[in-house]
Amino acid sequence: MNETVFVGRERELEELKGHLDETLAGQGRVCFVAGQAGSGKTALVRHFMQQALAADPELVVAMGACNAQTGIGDPYLPFREALAMLTGDGAAQRSAGRIAPENANRLRATLVRSVQVLVEAAPELIGLFVPGGTLVGALGRAVVKKVGWMDQLDELAKRKLGAAEPGAEQSHILEQYTAYLQRLSVKTPLILFLDDLQWADTASLGLLFHLGRRVESSRVLLLGAYRPNDLALGRDGARHPLEPVVHELTRYNGDVTVDLDAIPETANRRFVDTLLDTEPNRLGPTFRQILFHHTGGHALFTVELIRDMQERGDLVRDGEGFWVEGPSLAWDELPVKVEGVIAERIGRLDEELEELLTVASVEGEQFTAEVVAQVEALSEREAVRLLSEDLQRRHCLVSDLGLAQLGHLRLALYRFVHNLFQQYLYGGLDEAERACLHREMGKAMEGLFAGETEEVAAQLARHFEEGGIPAKAAAYRLQAGNRAYRMSAYQEAIGHFAQGLELLGDLLQGPERLQLELGLQTSLGTTRIATHGYASPEVEQSYARARELCAILGDPPEVIPVLFGLCMYHMVHGDIEKGLAEGERVLALAQQGADIGYVLG
Repeated sequence: MNETVFVGRERELEELKGHLDETLAGQGRVCFVAGQAGSGKTALVRHFMQQALAADPELVVAMGACNAQTGIGDPYLPFREALAMLTGDGAAQRSAGRIAPENANRLRATLVRSVQVLVEAAPELIGLFVPGGTLVGALGRAVVKKVGWMDQLDELAKRKLGAAEPGAEQSHILEQYTAYLQRLSVKTPLILFLDDLQWADTASLGLLFHLGRRVESSRVLLLGAYRPNDLALGRDGARHPLEPVVHELTRYNGDVTVDLDAIPETANRRFVDTLLDTEPNRLGPTFRQILFHHTGGHALFTVELIRDMQERGDLVRDGEGFWVEGPSLAWDELPVKVEGVIAERIGRLDEELEELLTVASVEGEQFTAEVVAQVEALSEREAVRLLSEDLQRRHCLVSDLGLAQLGHLRLALYRFVHNLFQQYLYGGLDEAERACLHREMGKAMEGLFAGETEEVAAQLARHFEEGGIPAKAAAYRLQAGNRAYRMSAYQEAIGHFAQGLELLGDLLQGPERLQLELGLQTSLGTTRIATHGYASPEVEQSYARARELCAILGDPPEVIPVLFGLCMYHMVHGDIEKGLAEGERVLALAQQGADIGYVLG
């Protein structure tokens, strides 16, 4: 059976089309599609986008998704993915089938203008959201004659930021991303689809809200999908940060949510009937009613149960090729929940494939063939063969996302057809197995990304934390936090630094541990200045501890920014004597080390 889970959802498709019609008329809209896991949110949106592309020859679609494993600590992830799609050639997405071939062609056709608009309207996003070198390379394949703004791009591509240097103020990021979309949509109407928003970081949600208030004067349809159940659970014991964003945008724009969980029973029954009828069959009213009663019209459950029944022989083809009930069909022996049918599907894999897929589940819903190959001691070619031929084509458990460029690497990306399959496999690991696989995956990623780990620092921190190697986990928390700081995603940065310090709690004292704590405390103090100002007690707390560490370590070069931070803290508090004393020491050390920046300051 085909996974046409959008059938029977005509009313919801009409709602989305209404938002798009207003957008194309110059009144940009924001809309959310909400529904429980497996309810068909992503499939519905993708079908809608295919219809929209077919109806409007100028429309372009860009997509980004939040990550369950690292999304909260990976700032602006869905917006960075969408921007990369708009400023790349779309070949990888087209080869992976993620987007319609026509959309890939339109992305290529608008590439030069898209990069020009980025350079002119949002230059601070270059290097932060999308690598400048990637833009230069893409343009090199698309243009013959160089024009003036390309020289500016060359300069922006050369820009390098230090670990503790912010790349742009958060307000600039919000304004420039908005300006980029607004200017691009003057000639090219856009759908920006953000999936799995229940896992979004706070920086992304801030940008989402900002765009939601500003798209009304542009031809941009901002479309998001999320699970209401996750919002109800909250985050870290507090209200989920997406919830007030949805509420506020509803207050400003009216009803902006298409709720798949609220679909009437008649529509769900129609969905089951239409899904069955996508292939020739002689399945009567009794079978259809029992199937609907069994699945409740839940999209993923219905699709997977039908596939499971075909593999069991509960559904067979007759002599004319029609699906009919098999002689062994027994409803009481079939799984009664979606988790049960997932277990049945996984249970039919041979040992090698199940092991490969289990390792992939440790990396996450989206994973890389190269990392899985290293953990499983397979050649990359063999891993790709197993994933593409067996697990994708034969078992329909993963999908190919094409190739992605990360630093000097081109990686083959895959994802589970649904995150429930990933959760089932990962949840089936015992504590020891899980820790071992996380350690092996972290080491494999370190080898692959040697010297270029910043892009995957949040993932590495997670793997080594779950794998029981706190020193390495803390080091990558520091790297991930510094990266977030450069994006002015200060809450995410503070979260990484605080988690890194917590990881150091059980480590034995020693120079390496002290040096790592110094880096975390110094970066935490710098970030707290950005969020609370110099007068904050938290700033003094971080720098005071950093100063103690510097004394123990014999005043390494890091002592200068620490003393400068304490100097500013005391001066703001009116303790001029202490401030001057710290300032004089900064000056002496800066002159001694020829640190011109602090001498001139």
